[in-house]
Amino acid sequence: MSNYSGAKTLAPNVEILVQGKKLSAKTDADLIGVQVFEDIDAPSMFTLELISWDLPKEKFTWVDDDLFDLGNEVEIKMGYENSLQTVIYGEITGLEPEFSQGFTPRLVVRGHDLRHRLLRGSKTKSFTKMKDSEIFSNIARQRSLSPQVKDSEVQHDYVLQRNQTDWDFLKGRAERIGYEIVIEKKNISFKPPQNDGQKVMTLKFKENLSEFFPRLSTMNQVEKVEVRGWLPEDKKEVLGKAGSGKEGSKMGGQKTGPKVVETFGESTATVVHQPVATKAEADQIALGQFKDMAIAYITAEGTCPGNPTLRIAKVIEIEQVGKRFSGLYYVTSTEHFYSHRSGYKTSFTARRTAS
Repeated sequence: MSNYSGAKTLAPNVEILVQGKKLSAKTDADLIGVQVFEDIDAPSMFTLELISWDLPKEKFTWVDDDLFDLGNEVEIKMGYENSLQTVIYGEITGLEPEFSQGFTPRLVVRGHDLRHRLLRGSKTKSFTKMKDSEIFSNIARQRSLSPQVKDSEVQHDYVLQRNQTDWDFLKGRAERIGYEIVIEKKNISFKPPQNDGQKVMTLKFKENLSEFFPRLSTMNQVEKVEVRGWLPEDKKEVLGKAGSGKEGSKMGGQKTGPKVVETFGESTATVVHQPVATKAEADQIALGQFKDMAIAYITAEGTCPGNPTLRIAKVIEIEQVGKRFSGLYYVTSTEHFYSHRSGYKTSFTARRTAS
């Protein structure tokens, strides 16, 4: 566990590895800034900004250098002095040089984590007698990724990927049952949010938390979720339910959103647009949709001195923001920004199930 409480007295640092090798001193000297945008809901992205002009020789440098060839693997580490941690591992997907008269030419190198491979091309394909976790593993291996899944248990007779990218198809299957798709290097996971995990760090307002803007809202909360479907062969309705008490971890809080809204009278969200073939499938969708709603009871944005431990799909603790809003939060996006001029800063968004 790390809180980088001494960040103000240590020198911020960044290390870039391309194809497993550190940047040369010359390349590093031309590096202006590094940004890493992590997101649970989309492939994470990084940008490297470099001066791309050799003044004595009067010629372009990194714009034409094969160091930044498309597809090259990039690992970005951030931290302080020699204590660095990886904040993203990805591949170069784009180059954006900037030529402006009167200004030194620059190059922006853009890349994404390996989930971007799932966005390449759309296809139509059917899957029979398979679980969602098996379908995910099948597609991940085809993209040269290592799947790590939580067994989704319910087997489907027939699932169709209808002219969709692998990402859109798998994201839809994940959201249907309250799962998420997260990647660490080449290990891609398919599992429910790990908001009941151990905290990785603690942020305290005015100490190592500069800004914190939480929002508690009951407007998207209900007591229970029902999933209704029709079984043509059996000529009967199928009903799946999940309600108050099934939220999972309260993350250090006392009352969850579904519990609080009991004050306003009975409330049920009914899902009828999801095709279901069995009672087990209906129950699974209901629970996934219910948990996904419950964890959005409190949403928050924050900023702190740069901290590479602050990553998506991790649990952090927030302190000294009052009893109601202090506690554990599940990180859903981060932005790590580093430059030689302004140092290292991290911002994030997070969610919580209870207050």
